[in-house]
Amino acid sequence: MPVALLVLTLNEIDGMKKIMPKIDKKLADEIVIVDGGSTDGTVDEAKKMGFKVIPQKIQGHAGAIIAGVEATNSDIIVIFGPDGNHYPEEIPQLIEKINEGYDQVVISRFGKGSVNLDATIIENFGNRMFAFLTNVLFGGHFTDSLNESRAITRQAFIDLKFDAQGMNSTEQMSIRGIKKRQKIVEIVGNEGKRLGGKKKMKAMQVGANLSAHIIKEFIFWQSEK
Repeated sequence: MPVALLVLTLNEIDGMKKIMPKIDKKLADEIVIVDGGSTDGTVDEAKKMGFKVIPQKIQGHAGAIIAGVEATNSDIIVIFGPDGNHYPEEIPQLIEKINEGYDQVVISRFGKGSVNLDATIIENFGNRMFAFLTNVLFGGHFTDSLNESRAITRQAFIDLKFDAQGMNSTEQMSIRGIKKRQKIVEIVGNEGKRLGGKKKMKAMQVGANLSAHIIKEFIFWQSEK
C-alpha cells in the first residue's frame, strides 16, 4: 500500500538538518513537512532539501495531523517528529507492521527494554499513568498510549472521527482505536534526546487536558452502550 510520511515541525531547524537526511525517501510515496509556524528557518531548510511543506490552518499537534492527512492520499499514514526523540529506523518497522494487517502501530518508549533519554521523572510517570488508565477504562494493552511515532491506515483514521485538540491527539487515536476494535500493536522502541529547539509540551497543562479527555471519552462511550 502507498505510504504518506507526515513530518510535524515547529522550530526544528536542528532536527531538520540532522535527522531528515537519514530518512530513506524511497520508504514513502508522499513526504510532507507539516509546519506550525516556524520562525527559525525550518521551512526554508525543508524546501532546500526538496520536501513539500504544508502550513497548518489549525494550530496544535492535532491540527498538524489533520493538515497532513488532508494534504495526502496514501493508504498508510506515518507520523514522525524530527526533534531527535524519534529514530528514522522506526519508519520501516511501522510500515512493515501495517502491511501485516494492523490498523495502528505504535512505537512504545516504555516497553520492556526501552531506553528513554528525554522524559523527566514527571513525564515518565504521567505517560505510564495515562497508558494504565487507557487500559483499565477501555480494555487496551498499551505500555505507551501517547507516543507520536505511529502509523495508521487511512481508513482506520477516518473511522476514528478524529476531532482532537492540541496534545490529546495521540491519546484519542489510541482510545478510539480500542473503541472501534481496531487491530493495534506496539513495537518496543526508544526515545532519543531532543536536538536543539524547545520542548513543546507543558507537563501540567497537557496532563490536565489529557485527564479531561479520557473522562470525556469514557462517559460518552458508556452512554453509547
